[in-house]
Amino acid sequence: MGFRFLPLLIAFGGATLGQTQTSELEKALTLFNSGRFRESLDVVSAYTRSHPNSSAGHKILGMDEFMLGNASRAIADLKYATELNPSDGDAYYYLGRLYFSADNARDALAAFKRALEIDPSSVRAHNHLGQTYEALGRITEAEGAYKQAIELERKQSKKSEWPYYNLGLVYLNDGRPDEATSLFRQALDRNSALTEAKVNLAKALAQTKQTDAALMLLNDAVRTDPKNAQAHYQLALLLLKSGKPEEAERHFALFERYRTR
Repeated sequence: MGFRFLPLLIAFGGATLGQTQTSELEKALTLFNSGRFRESLDVVSAYTRSHPNSSAGHKILGMDEFMLGNASRAIADLKYATELNPSDGDAYYYLGRLYFSADNARDALAAFKRALEIDPSSVRAHNHLGQTYEALGRITEAEGAYKQAIELERKQSKKSEWPYYNLGLVYLNDGRPDEATSLFRQALDRNSALTEAKVNLAKALAQTKQTDAALMLLNDAVRTDPKNAQAHYQLALLLLKSGKPEEAERHFALFERYRTR
């Protein structure tokens, strides 16, 4: 299991973790966000030893533990953070992400629902709730969660491509390429560099016989993200259908080269 293409628990700012004013936590968070997880862990471990009741400290500690491969300790720290501060929606949100990444969709569902009880306006929590419903095979509820995320996102200044992209995939997989096309375009309006949206938009366009537009998108995808295996694969398939076997073979070869990276 795992969230589609999302950077896992890396891109959150200092304000997200409780507006801490302590230099130690600020330093730990800066190290975390720069990918220096072991150094961040050392800093925040020392801090939580002297401040064992710091919810923000245990959130950062849990993030570090997870990124270093210690999933069970990570979940324990995030759970403790929620116990220390039961009104901290962010802690429940991150806990939900850890549960989901540990293939525990049912506990993830409970965590995301609690996060939304605390902050019903959270676009990201609604979006991840949708993915959790998908993992549980509850597609109608997933669709509803994504639509709620989209409705909220449109009213907020901070934009997110993910609910549009995820709902687009639901519709694409359900044989609704026209609706998927609209959603993938809206995702790309918010993040023009999202290669996966280009690839799946091309698939939706190809299903509605818009081959030239699909080829243009896929060529752009492999130009801007040349190591993206799925972009090469989909381009190869479409080239093969378009009667261009030599070009298709080149992209099949590139798919084989990059698919294990």
